[in-house]
Amino acid sequence: MRPEQGDVVRSLDPFKLGSERQRPWLIVNNESHPFDEEQFIAVAVSTTKYDRSLALDPEVWETGGVPQESFVSPWAIHSPRIEDIVAWQGRTTDGFVDRALDELESYLR
Repeated sequence: MRPEQGDVVRSLDPFKLGSERQRPWLIVNNESHPFDEEQFIAVAVSTTKYDRSLALDPEVWETGGVPQESFVSPWAIHSPRIEDIVAWQGRTTDGFVDRALDELESYLR
């Protein structure tokens, strides 16, 4: 399975220590990524709510979901490789991805 923009996948988390080193990530790159088949741009999904987090409410899911209340942290960027992805958790709506990308871009410009 090759993740696409809007998919939420579980992958290794380079920022976590200890035995539980995975977390869900929202894939935000599109097919123009130069290594689209092998590596992705993703933002963190967390159960911790921060001021600028985006809630993963039931209506933003096209299919699948997460087992507990969760939020996207658009400032927490990772570039997981295909071999590091351990599970697919679902797909969010295009509108939700657009909100996450707008928020991420606000930190870059």
